[in-house]
Amino acid sequence: MLWQIAEHDARDVPGAMSATCLVFDSQSICRRFWYYPADWLALGDATLLDLMSQPRAGAA
Repeated sequence: MLWQIAEHDARDVPGAMSATCLVFDSQSICRRFWYYPADWLALGDATLLDLMSQPRAGAA
């Protein structure tokens, strides 16, 4: 699966848990992470995929 990963400003998002979020977006799935490493841009693909598989704060 191909993922696009981007940091987004979330200050206008109702119920936002942080001022920014990291969004993992594919053709069929979108996942938002409120807490993520500040150096996420420097992380390799395998590390980012591992981050995506971790439990998310606020996820049910």
